[in-house]
Amino acid sequence: VTGKQAVTKKHVLVMDEVDGMAGNEDRGGLQELIGLIKSSSVPIICMCNDRQSQKMRSLVNYCYDLRFNRPRVDQIKSAMLSICFKEGIKIPPDVLSQLIVSANQDVRQTLNLLSMWAIDPSRADPDSLRKDAQTTKKDIKLGPFEAIRKVFSAEDHKTMSINDKSDLFFYDYSLAPLFVQENYLHVAPHCPKNEVLQRISEAADSISLGDLVDARIRRNQAWSLLPMQAMYSSVIPGNRMSGHMTGQIQFPGWLGKNSRGTKMKRLCQEIHAHTRLSTSGSKSSIYLDYSTHLRNAILNPLVKDKLDGVDKSLEVLESYHLLREDLDSLVELSLWPGQTNPADLVEPRVKAAMTRSYNKKATALPYAPGAVKKGRAKADDEFGDDDQEEEEENNDSDPENDALIKKKKSKDTEKPTTSKGKASTSKASTSKKKKEK
Repeated sequence: VTGKQAVTKKHVLVMDEVDGMAGNEDRGGLQELIGLIKSSSVPIICMCNDRQSQKMRSLVNYCYDLRFNRPRVDQIKSAMLSICFKEGIKIPPDVLSQLIVSANQDVRQTLNLLSMWAIDPSRADPDSLRKDAQTTKKDIKLGPFEAIRKVFSAEDHKTMSINDKSDLFFYDYSLAPLFVQENYLHVAPHCPKNEVLQRISEAADSISLGDLVDARIRRNQAWSLLPMQAMYSSVIPGNRMSGHMTGQIQFPGWLGKNSRGTKMKRLCQEIHAHTRLSTSGSKSSIYLDYSTHLRNAILNPLVKDKLDGVDKSLEVLESYHLLREDLDSLVELSLWPGQTNPADLVEPRVKAAMTRSYNKKATALPYAPGAVKKGRAKADDEFGDDDQEEEEENNDSDPENDALIKKKKSKDTEKPTTSKGKASTSKASTSKKKKEK
């Protein structure tokens, strides 16, 4: 601390709770730590509690990922018995095992409970210890996979109240209904076989009612209805299908389907906007009627005529005011599961030739293909000279500066424009100074 002690060769830097670097106070902390790891010759040990955190993905690439498993009950029990013998605490081994399990195999929690019992010897009888071991269970955070297993576990239901079952829903009330809906058919209920279908039906009805409650909550912001949704979406299905899982817990497939559906709607909206002057259908018509025929009209010449069919395909694109990227969207919209992708039948050299020919053309489009080109930089004053006005008129009449006309991209396109803008601005500023004088 004083700085007088000599630094030895055997030292290490320990960074604890690195997964807690968040907020404005620690902004850029992980990047600084990574830079320190790269440049430092001192060993650095980084410790975290949540290894799966998004913030740890960048740090783990520069560290050796050493993971520690929770110690077993027998390992903790032997250490605790040794401590109890030295401290003169008498506790039955079976009660100590229950205590360790109730503490979720946490050594510090177990030591704290033993220290409290050592203060009051009158409560150290086996019955009181067993009772306290049940009431001093440690609250732990469950993930969605652990929570859904408890929802349908008949063994866990024996020691759970209705409030405990409802709490499983609130670990993540957005994902819990989806996990229940995805996995309730993979549960083997502990009941006679002639009652299985009836229980599945009751669980499905309850899930449907929970979905109606969820829609009301989202639509009216009625968050006070969450306990009711917990009953319909988690407690009742778990009670009716109480048993054991027959396989691996499945992640909700609705999330992937919803993401793909949103993407398809966006692609359909883009193509509908591009072809609006050439078609008379709605977005649904583009998806159901136009997409397959447009795709075939563009790809068939490339498959049959190869290089000779490039011009025919480009004519179709130009007729319907489509971009080159719209062809990929059409293929994705018109492709159904199990079908062969027709774009795979086109040879790579034909695809490359089509792309080159498309980029060489300056096609007039009724819409801006991308972000509207930013306007030219204007002079800071209103006294521009005649040369500048003439230059601006020539630029406005140049079709290359029209945002509605697609042209071939070039690496050197921006450089002359920038220097030109700077020259005109400098010229205007000089003219202003002369007139002020």
